[in-house]
Amino acid sequence: MKMHLFNPENDVSLAYGHCHVTMSPLVRRLHDDGALLPLWYAAAGDLVYAPQSDNDWVDSMRRLFALDVAPVSRCCGAVGAPWGWSCDACRTLRSAGASVIDDEQVERLRMLSHRRISVEIMSGLSEMLDIKLPPVPRVVTSVAEVEDCMREWGTVYVKAPWSSSGRGVFPVDCVTSSVERRISGILRRQGAVTVEMALNKKLDFAMLFYSENGRVTMRGYSLFFNSSGDAYGGNIMATGSELENMIVDAGASRSELHAVAAALECLLSALVADCYEGYFGVDMLVTDDGMIAPCVELNLRMTMGVVAMLWREHYLHEASTGIFRVSTVQPDPLVPVVEAGRLKSGVLALTPSISGGFFFTVEARSALSELK
Repeated sequence: MKMHLFNPENDVSLAYGHCHVTMSPLVRRLHDDGALLPLWYAAAGDLVYAPQSDNDWVDSMRRLFALDVAPVSRCCGAVGAPWGWSCDACRTLRSAGASVIDDEQVERLRMLSHRRISVEIMSGLSEMLDIKLPPVPRVVTSVAEVEDCMREWGTVYVKAPWSSSGRGVFPVDCVTSSVERRISGILRRQGAVTVEMALNKKLDFAMLFYSENGRVTMRGYSLFFNSSGDAYGGNIMATGSELENMIVDAGASRSELHAVAAALECLLSALVADCYEGYFGVDMLVTDDGMIAPCVELNLRMTMGVVAMLWREHYLHEASTGIFRVSTVQPDPLVPVVEAGRLKSGVLALTPSISGGFFFTVEARSALSELK
């Protein structure tokens, strides 16, 4: 029996190591409003850590979708299962009575979540694949080295080693005094930044993987979009073949997608499978000329793309397609139609909005062309 914890602040927590993290008001609202999201991906008999749960709402969802998962504030004997592992996640789960991984394993996962690992993965893919790939990003420790990259590549993206929802990622085409201060601040707090060449992006997507018994296997695709800036907005919910067709329609080669997936299974099995169990994702993109950037970021944790994939498999009507959204704007009301435990049409709230800050919803229609 697992006790699930929704801790979307995990990537920021990793940057602080063993220190306690005080969430910003915005992240706190996301944390609170999404507390019950694990109801939808937990296994039968599991628990969800949600001290402020709306029991009436939970009961209605359990009746509609035959959910066999319960919210709790404490339960001794459960195995902790956070959105992502960090010292903060361990503290929360341990205080709720769940068992957690040890500090050494947390630190190893923390270092595997550092963006230098994306550089390592890109280096491995460049050696394994005989296809066109973008330049391997670089880990640098000074503003001067960022400028060296710009002289070679032009506009670049500078990325903090640990950051969340695009907040530690920014383009640089000129090192002004404000840009220098921003880079220097990250270097002072986290010791390094990664720099990668800016690409002409046509489509964002991810490959989703599962790690168990020392082996990593690809489980599907995530086709996501942003709400504002680089902040996550939502996922298209369709079959794996339909999502792959959309990626190919954007210009990617199907054979190259399959080659990337096979190479990543091999690389990631060697890199993370002995210390991490569960779902995770690798963010990618397709450029205007059809090139695949096969490792924009490794997310060694649960992802919204995995939630969307599992929700479609278990709760979306087979005749419907959908969009999973996380928004600060309450969606237009469309009465949900549920048949035999599956959403056929309308808009369904996946969590009750406790703070009113974030809304987690699925919108189902009969065709993707009907979704906005």
